[in-house]
Amino acid sequence: MIARLDTSEASLGPAAARYRAFLEALREAGFAGEIAPDYANRTVLATDNSIYQRLPQAVLYPRDVTDLERLAHLAGQDAFADIVLAPRGGGTGTNGQSLTDGLVVDVSRHMNAILEIDVEARRVRVQAGVVKDQLNAALRPHGLFFAPELSTSNRATIGGMIATDASGQGSCEYGKTRDHVLELDSVLLGGERLVTRPVDEAELDALCARDDAVGRVHREAREIIDTQRERIRATFPPLNRCLTGYDLAHLRTADGRFDLNSVLCGAEGSLAFTSEAVLNVLPIPRHSTLVNVRYAGFMDALRDAEALMA
Repeated sequence: MIARLDTSEASLGPAAARYRAFLEALREAGFAGEIAPDYANRTVLATDNSIYQRLPQAVLYPRDVTDLERLAHLAGQDAFADIVLAPRGGGTGTNGQSLTDGLVVDVSRHMNAILEIDVEARRVRVQAGVVKDQLNAALRPHGLFFAPELSTSNRATIGGMIATDASGQGSCEYGKTRDHVLELDSVLLGGERLVTRPVDEAELDALCARDDAVGRVHREAREIIDTQRERIRATFPPLNRCLTGYDLAHLRTADGRFDLNSVLCGAEGSLAFTSEAVLNVLPIPRHSTLVNVRYAGFMDALRDAEALMA
């Protein structure tokens, strides 16, 4: 059931009135999920795993990718250029990334299906709202698992892991989320679908030749990495995990391919809505060992960190 705003137009401030108009337009566009402007939904999603709190104007629960397209198409219109959208998964971020005083877009309620498990190729296709532990429970009978390990894995969604390029314990062995993302299906502002994976130069030329938003995105990203590579190298510190903005440095992979997933992973949902992902999965290790090394103090342990990593 789609909720309706119960606040009169006269009692709304200018910003709230614009959001009311946007929600009404979204309903008229055929949005099939829930539109929740009630105080209860807004209060629940006003907090996440951080210390912050921001009360959104409403919460949107898209039912499928078509809903994301309707939402992004409407948000791309000039009349709604000031509408703020914040994608949200499990809300496990510790920096308030999913909070907004605009509209929260929560994909975890409906878009949480494991669409395909290819045991032979060791890959899966999932919707963005799938929870990490949910995915690994489905993979376990096949002897496989999705490697990036999180302390919040019983509620963190795959879309959220992609948005933050999550890693956690085991990252020294298995890397971070981006290292296991093979393909992303996203929705751009304006409503166009964007499918991204590593492509060779011929494929990149074809994508850049397109006369649409997908072509524009590829042209601009290629120009950035091909003309600003040295500036990027000099400006961005060589971190194992990009925490300083978009990961532009890896738009070109080591083998020369072009990979837009390098900037979509870790973009905090600011560039596109993630709808689906194709992920690399690994065999579950047959054995694991825990080594407990005791130190007299923190600085003693810190001095040994580099040697232990090696």
